[in-house]
Amino acid sequence: MEHPEGEADAVDLSEIEFDHEELRVFWELARYHAKLNAAPTYFGPTTLESVPPPAWAYGDAAEESDAFVAQVLADDEGRTTAPEVDYAGEHPETGTLSILCDGSGVPRALVEVTDVTVTGDEVVEAFRVVYQP
Repeated sequence: MEHPEGEADAVDLSEIEFDHEELRVFWELARYHAKLNAAPTYFGPTTLESVPPPAWAYGDAAEESDAFVAQVLADDEGRTTAPEVDYAGEHPETGTLSILCDGSGVPRALVEVTDVTVTGDEVVEAFRVVYQP
């Protein structure tokens, strides 16, 4: 989607930093509400307790990302399609968690991969919403 130069609300999603305090706060709440916080153990915290899953936004523009997030939250599930070459042979596994952000980089939902299908030269990834504030 092309935006005229100087348009104030045009955001290039590649410039969004997906490592900020709001993301860490979201992850703490999501872990609790999705019952992902394990009981204390003798072995210390697990990776899931220490490191938030990757955060991402869909599309090339903020408006596209915002529309995608609205659709996912309305349906409680979503689907993305990408060229096979983008995955470099490493497809996501069913059960993998990630944080879906809107076009401003604000975390909006914790999602879990439910299905990965390779058809020809495309990878279709389906996911469900595990938590949304």
